[in-house]
Amino acid sequence: MLKSSYFDYIYKVDGETVKLRPEKIFEPKGVYLIVDKEFKLIWIWAGSQSRLFHRYMAANWAGKLKTKKKFYNFKYEVIKQGIEPTDFHIIFNEISEKRADLEYPGQSRSTFDNRTKAYGSSISTNQMITQEISQGNISLSKSVKSRISKILSEIKEIQMHIKYSMDHIAQRFAEIEKILEK
Repeated sequence: MLKSSYFDYIYKVDGETVKLRPEKIFEPKGVYLIVDKEFKLIWIWAGSQSRLFHRYMAANWAGKLKTKKKFYNFKYEVIKQGIEPTDFHIIFNEISEKRADLEYPGQSRSTFDNRTKAYGSSISTNQMITQEISQGNISLSKSVKSRISKILSEIKEIQMHIKYSMDHIAQRFAEIEKILEK
């Protein structure tokens, strides 16, 4: 179980209110606010089956949290299940792994940043991750592999839509050219 102070930065939207320290996190129907102290950001994580009303309420509550002294000048960002940015994956993994050694979401990022410094500033994060995976320094869990497969499937689907759209555009151009020739 994570330290109780860790959960002091996690809220769940419950109707028109928010609940501090929810029992379950990352449910597909849920919307959660997770405060990232290092980025001065309030992540609004919206499950794939969440309601628009709950996402709207989360944005309102993020604004209210920002007015509190400890979250003053924080920004907020809405992210959706399955398409979370890389910066959020660290928090997602912390919670999934039940890291008992952490005090707030994103704290493990400092360890990650130290590894980045060891490589030097000339290497990108993606290059560093690829290098660490190929060297066996990072092992991927089944859930991470599953998420990567899901993202790759989405990319392939997008590529198919783009190809279809380009083919359709070419057909429409050919149709216009025929009309103009008459």
